Amino acid sequence: MHPYDHARSSAKIHGGVWGDYFAVHAWFDATKVIQCRFTHRALRHHIEGVAEAVSNFGPSIGNRDGVKVATEQLGMQHLEEDCTHPPEATVWLIDFDAPDWLPISEPDSAELANASAARFGGDSSAYLELHAWFMETRNWSDGPEHLVFRHHAFGIFEAEARFGPVIALDNGKAVPTRVVAERHVQQVLGRVPSATDFLRRIKGERWMLQATSPRKLGLD
Repeated sequence: MHPYDHARSSAKIHGGVWGDYFAVHAWFDATKVIQCRFTHRALRHHIEGVAEAVSNFGPSIGNRDGVKVATEQLGMQHLEEDCTHPPEATVWLIDFDAPDWLPISEPDSAELANASAARFGGDSSAYLELHAWFMETRNWSDGPEHLVFRHHAFGIFEAEARFGPVIALDNGKAVPTRVVAERHVQQVLGRVPSATDFLRRIKGERWMLQATSPRKLGLD
């Protein structure tokens, strides 16, 4: 469904108006800018993506009726309406056709932060949160396939949106977040792929595109 319809559904459930919820639902569907094929949902349409939405929007959304609605609840609603059930991220990678350029081993966040400090200056602690965010997906799936979720050009811009345009250093200087993020992906993969380089290798399954309709939800 369109984010507008997800938002109308939220308003029907929780009160308020659709505009109260649109930003959250638009965030889940923003990955469609990468490709207009349902596998774009692999980047955010999962339980781990709901947790990311909570990090981005906070624990709750206030509606026009003065009611606070849990962001997690809105995210789970979105998944149920698009996928019939809330999947874990790793489910998207079943039968994934892994490219031969995925690394055999990966540096950890501390190593990458030290490398950033050596390259751009400042203390490694200034960079650690960014690198840890990229590598967080190790907890989502076994093996290097976890890199599907953030290690690409779209993930670099996601990092900028999450951490801001620059990383402030203790010497009063700053370095563009996107520059550090791009170097991170380059160090881990030896290249900066587009998200579609990964998404086209996901095996399509019927559950991935079984979105409900506004009519079934009683919206039309």
